[in-house]
Amino acid sequence: MLKKLSLIISLIFVLLLFGCGSSTNEIEQEQQEETMEVNDSSEEVSKEESSTENSVTEGKGDLTLQILKVDEEAGVSIDDHELYQALQAEIAADPKMGDENDFSLLPYNVVQYEDGSKGLVFLAINRLNEPIRNLTFELTFGHQDGEYIFEDYVVDLPEDYMGVLEADGAVPFFLDISDEDEALFERLTPENVYIEMSNFGIDFAE
Repeated sequence: MLKKLSLIISLIFVLLLFGCGSSTNEIEQEQQEETMEVNDSSEEVSKEESSTENSVTEGKGDLTLQILKVDEEAGVSIDDHELYQALQAEIAADPKMGDENDFSLLPYNVVQYEDGSKGLVFLAINRLNEPIRNLTFELTFGHQDGEYIFEDYVVDLPEDYMGVLEADGAVPFFLDISDEDEALFERLTPENVYIEMSNFGIDFAE
């Protein structure tokens, strides 16, 4: 916008000079000066945008995958568990994921339990500056056209299940779904997905 405005001002200024009978050399000199100003302004805007992008990136540390407390108590480790290994690879591919200074969710994949039922895996990401525990919130998740897998669904992640989620930490949790829900999940894309969290309850760990 600044570059476009400067070019318009430059054109008007040249026409005014031409109407007053200024020489061709004077017109060319004014055009050169205006062009230099436009270039300088563009460079300043580019530097500001680059600085802002760098600040956002530098403000977030790399994510660390944590094991659910219930899994840890059962002897599960990242190295010997297929799902945790997959999540670890996902984080390694994008260690800066998650909204800065906020709590966010990554819908990951569908898993099938031993009894044949299915669950949707979410990765909870803590980009707040403090560890958190005993987390509750209402989740609406599905297609932006209003077809939802969960609508105002109360998610409860108590400390004895999730443990303490450290700052810059991520931990998976599971929500049961039906075959119809799975079919809808497979249709979701970054362009049509809808996710909203509300009515948070949260304890900050010391």
